[in-house]
Amino acid sequence: MFDVYLTDVQKKVQFEDYPGEHPVKFILDFKKIFPSVMELMLPVLPEDEDLNEMTWESTTEDFELFKLLLKGWGVIELRLNAIAQFKNRNYADQLIKTAQKKRKDFASVQHQLSTVELDYLFMHEVHALIDAELVEIGEKFYLPTLRALWKSHVSANILNAKF
Repeated sequence: MFDVYLTDVQKKVQFEDYPGEHPVKFILDFKKIFPSVMELMLPVLPEDEDLNEMTWESTTEDFELFKLLLKGWGVIELRLNAIAQFKNRNYADQLIKTAQKKRKDFASVQHQLSTVELDYLFMHEVHALIDAELVEIGEKFYLPTLRALWKSHVSANILNAKF
């Protein structure tokens, strides 16, 4: 569990819906997947610099985006496990690498995109690649669900990865 101070409503909330034991380690690892995490959740070191007592600051909207990214990654992991069973683990890992490259390509060509938008596009690409693989076994497409979850957080062009 870790504490988040929501600056816009001046309220402290406790968040415990994350994997792992240590929240600082979790956040640092999670930002490797979604770089926007460090924009959405700002660390606040206590005076004694004890990382066990670290808190985080965010706005309500940014905290909701953080939770959306966390849920989104959970779905990706479940679907990657299905791909690993259907094909193999290396194949599943390669899908992530392909999506990461596409994210970098978007960032280099579309300079106006925010980090959150790039993180969404990364998820979009992962799900598009997984959808293409799992359609062979009759799995439903996930992209419509992803778009429905994010439609109030990113523009229509970003939502559909069309520029």
